[in-house]
Amino acid sequence: MRQRFLIRCAGQLEELKAVACQSSPLPGSDPLIKIAHSLAGAAGTFGFAEISARASALETLLIEQADGSTVRAGLDALIGEIERTLA
Repeated sequence: MRQRFLIRCAGQLEELKAVACQSSPLPGSDPLIKIAHSLAGAAGTFGFAEISARASALETLLIEQADGSTVRAGLDALIGEIERTLA
C-alpha cells in the first residue's frame, strides 16, 4: 500500500507543479485544497510525516486565503519535500 501511495503521490506532484507554473497559486482554490488535504492524510497514514506536515500547512494557508507569496512558498515547500521523498 505504501508503494501505491508513492505512485499516486507522483501523479499529485505533477498536478502541484502545474499549479505552481501558473502566474498565481490560486489562494482558496478547491482543487489545490483537495490535493493538499488528500496528501496530508495519506502521507501521515503511510509514515511520510514531512509530506503530511507540509501538505497540512498548505491546506491551512489555502483555507485561510493567505496572500499569494505565502501560498507559493507553502506550495514550493510541499513540492520540494515530495521530490526529495520520491528521489
